Parts: sequence; C-alpha cells; structure tokens
Amino acid sequence: MRSSPAPAPEPGPTPPAGPARSAPAVPENVPNVPEPAPVTPGAAPVTPWPAPVAPEPVRAAPENVLAAPEPVPVTPGAAPAASEPAVAAPASRVSRARRRRRRRRVAVAAVTVLLVAVALAGWWQAGRILPLVGLRQPAGGSVPFGGTGAGPTDGATGTVPGRHRADDDPDQVPAVPVTPAPPASNEPVPPEPTPLTGPGTFRYATAAGPVLGRSGPRHRFHVAVEQNVGQEPVPFAAAVDTVLGDPRSWVASGALRFQRVPPTVRAEFTIYLATPATSERMCAAGGLETEKFTSCRLPGQVIINLQRWLTAVPGYGAPLAVYRAYAVNHEVGHQLGYGHEACPGPGRPAPVMQQQTYGLRGCVANAWPYLAGRRYGGEEVP
Repeated sequence: MRSSPAPAPEPGPTPPAGPARSAPAVPENVPNVPEPAPVTPGAAPVTPWPAPVAPEPVRAAPENVLAAPEPVPVTPGAAPAASEPAVAAPASRVSRARRRRRRRRVAVAAVTVLLVAVALAGWWQAGRILPLVGLRQPAGGSVPFGGTGAGPTDGATGTVPGRHRADDDPDQVPAVPVTPAPPASNEPVPPEPTPLTGPGTFRYATAAGPVLGRSGPRHRFHVAVEQNVGQEPVPFAAAVDTVLGDPRSWVASGALRFQRVPPTVRAEFTIYLATPATSERMCAAGGLETEKFTSCRLPGQVIINLQRWLTAVPGYGAPLAVYRAYAVNHEVGHQLGYGHEACPGPGRPAPVMQQQTYGLRGCVANAWPYLAGRRYGGEEVP
C-alpha cells in the first residue's frame, strides 16, 4: 500500500531584515579547510584529503653498480665544496692492472736470469778458448794441440818451410775478444798421471795431413802412439803438424816442406810417442842411453818420451806448449842433420838444438830454430 506524501508546510512570515553582518576575515596564511562531506548511511567511508601515499619499496642495488652520491646543497655565496675522492675502479680493472704488474715482474726476472747465464757461459767459454789461442797457461797444464814435448837427445842431422799460424805462436797472440775467466785457484793442479810402461805396440794416424811449407822438397812422415797409455794418434798428429807448420819452425827456410802420410804410404821417418820404458828400449837399440828421461832420434825414428810430453821438465821456465814444440823441433832437427849447439850467452834465447832438457845454462827457453825470420843457433857442441 502506498502512503500519500505529506503536505508541504506553508511558508511562514518572512522575518524583518536586519542590518547585514560581514563574514569574519580569514587570515591569509591559514589554509582553507574543506567542509566535511555528508555521510550516506551504508556507504564506504570517504578517505580524508590528502590521501596517504604508501612508501615505495626500496630495491637493493646490484653489487657491481655503484650508488650515486646524493647532491650536496649549495648555499649562495658559499665557497664551492671540495670534490669528493675518486670512486674506486671496478674489481675487473684492478685485476687486470695486477696481472700486468705481475707480467712485468716476471719479464724482468727472466731477463736477469738470461744475463747471468750469458755471463757464466762467457766465463766458461773463456776457460776453453784461452788455451786455443795460445795464451800462456800455468806450468803443468795440458794443451789440446800444438807443441811437442820430449827431452833433448843424442841425435843426428837436418831443414823445413811452413805456413804462419798465429794461434800456434805463444809469443804472437792475436787479439781475441773473450770474456775474462774467473780467477784461478791458488791450489796447485796435480800433474796428469803418466804411464811409465806400455805394451810396446803402436797405433798410427791413418789420415794424411796438410803439406807444411811453401817450397822445397817434401819430407813425408808417419805418426804413431803407443797403445793403452791414454793417448790417441789423432790429437798427437795434429800437435806435430802445428809445430812443424809454424813459420818459426824448420819450414821457415823455404828450402823444404813436410807432410804427414798414412802408414800405407812410404815415409822417410816416423814420429813415435812412447812410454819411458818403451822409449828407452827403442833408443838403446841405436846405442843411446836415455835413462827413461829424455827423448831421442835414430835414423828414420823420432822417439818422444811420453813423460816429458805430459810434464816437461822441472825449472824449464816456460809453458808446456813451448817445451813440446822444442822437443819436436829438436828431434826433427837431428833427422834433418843438425847437431847439438851451445847457449850463446846469459839471458839470450836457447838454440833449439841445445839440450834444454838437461838445463838452459843461463839461456831462456826457446822452441824455434828461426827467430825474426832468420836462423837462430849457437856454437856446435862436438
């Protein structure tokens, strides 16, 4: 059933108008407050103004991203603030810088080790080179080539021209740039052990040697070394070639030449290297007494005492290479027909045909029959 609407109230009398009142003034600095909105029953409550803002969630920055510094407020008229310290470089750059520094240190260490190795190699090489260029060595040292060494002997007759080899000349040493060897020890070097006896059989140098000398008839010879005595034919043959081919040797006359030939080729004489016992037996067969001490020469045989070859003689006053060259030139001189000669005066070089093994008699050791291109000698000894 519907209800009828209530009758509208009749308007009452209008009150008399009174004097108009002005609205109170609102201060300028007071904000206008909005009037409360009417509340409708059953409606959702209205959110007051201004609506609260939910805080935005903070996200963690990635580890490899650097946070930017907040700006510093600037006060007008104030001095500019000092700049902030530089931001640290990323870890990858630091790692690369460390690797570069490590590589530089490794390179410097490698160069240092290389320089030390080169210096040590130079020292070692100098010890190998000095004997080869003919530099003087302490008495008793071994020489890989060159000289010959045996004592003077009672012998027979002889002459020879040759090619100059400065490295075989102990008095004319060529300038060779070598690294100085470390200082030698003061301890004496023990002499090489010398076999006193041997089997009495010989091995020959089987290869032919060069022709030694520039002109004149060629004198062919063999070279033989006693077996089982620690010596080999090839080094001994090379030493003999070096001595006889030196321009101060017999070939300096220009009147003869030498050549070593194999045992299958006929030769005028043979140069033997024999132990003291064997050399004594060989020399005694020709009527010569050596007392196992000196070398000797028989017709067609030049016999070098092995002990003299390895040790020279006490008090000789010259390197072993000089004595070896003297021994070969002395005995080959007998083969060429030269006899013994005397010392020409105190302090002068001893003639190569002087019996230097028994003493220098005031002379100075000398291994060569030609000095300054001229034949050097003394008075003949009857």
